[in-house]
Parts: sequence; C-alpha cells; structure tokens
Amino acid sequence: MKRNEIKRKIRASLTEMKPRIEPAVDFIVIARPSIATCSSKEIYSNLEHVLKLAKIIH
Repeated sequence: MKRNEIKRKIRASLTEMKPRIEPAVDFIVIARPSIATCSSKEIYSNLEHVLKLAKIIH
C-alpha cells in the first residue's frame, strides 16, 4: 500500500534526523498527496528544510 510506504519513508527520515531534533519539541507531519511521487532522498530533503525553517533542527 502506498500510504504505508510513505509513512515508512517519513519515519526513516525522522529517525536519521533524531539526534539533531530539539528534544523538547513535538510536531506533526502532514503529507500532501504530491508526496506519493517523491523519493526517500526528496522526502528527507524536504523534511530537513521545513524543520530548519521552524528551528526544530540545528
């Protein structure tokens, strides 16, 4: 199922970033339909970008 594949890619990206994520911050990831065509590398890059903008990772 595509939905589970996307969730796995998001979870894998966040797990890789975990040491850089501020520990006292909670956030929710909402995936838009266009994510279905993104590679794991694109998902990682996009998540990293928005988390930096939100000052959640350093």
